[in-house]
Amino acid sequence: MRNERYDFLHLPEEFHKKHKTCEFLLYQIEDFILKDEYKKLRTQTIDLESDLDLLDGENILDYLSRNGKSKEHNEIVTSHVLNALIADICQFLQIALFSSLQERLTVTFSLIRKPFVYDLIIILRLYLTEDFLEKFNTEDYFDTAKLSKDELIELINASENMLFTKSIKASDVYNFIFEYSDSDSLINMSNKALHPSTTRNKNNKTEIQNINFVFSTKESHKSQWDYIYRRLPFLLLYLNEILECVIFNHLEIDDEIYMSRLTERAKFLENNKN
Repeated sequence: MRNERYDFLHLPEEFHKKHKTCEFLLYQIEDFILKDEYKKLRTQTIDLESDLDLLDGENILDYLSRNGKSKEHNEIVTSHVLNALIADICQFLQIALFSSLQERLTVTFSLIRKPFVYDLIIILRLYLTEDFLEKFNTEDYFDTAKLSKDELIELINASENMLFTKSIKASDVYNFIFEYSDSDSLINMSNKALHPSTTRNKNNKTEIQNINFVFSTKESHKSQWDYIYRRLPFLLLYLNEILECVIFNHLEIDDEIYMSRLTERAKFLENNKN
């Protein structure tokens, strides 16, 4: 049975259950890149003519584009992008959670930034916007994660319709991750973890005679753990449900597999609740 952790290293007992929740939700995300049910993310099969007129040095994606097979081309690209992003998310968050157990919280805050501040945006743009793949496939200098504030709010708002858990609100997701005016938003907290001094945002300004995070005391760590385990389970559940919507629609997977995930998650959360 997964998620049977018994060694919590330096993590205070009051956070053990929340840590196990984070690990479980990350295990479910990791399933997308490991389990056979989702193998089409890793390996795609398409029917082609028996005599391929591949040009010298041409790869299969270029061939599909040249022959007007944009649907097949975009399905392959989408699968590869999703698989790579999920692997990236898992790598960052697995080490972030282990760093939390080790009481290396600057590392934790640094590592949880990319999955939510950047990778999440790319996944949502890939699924919700019509022009993402066209720009991704053709435009030099295309920034996959760069949006204006209004565009980002619109994207996060649209994602609310993708969720199974209706108590998750887009406004909370945006505020928890992206709101620069909130000193406790993830983008501000991770900025502090990554930079010795933060001076551009008055809501995130380094105090006099301070260097961000490096003078943290035991009490500071307790406060940082409290932040992590109040916010991260919520964000991981949101990310999990976003990925379920994207992947089950993209791969057209049997609903029974989706229901099995929901049942497993509900059972775990019920057994692990405080």
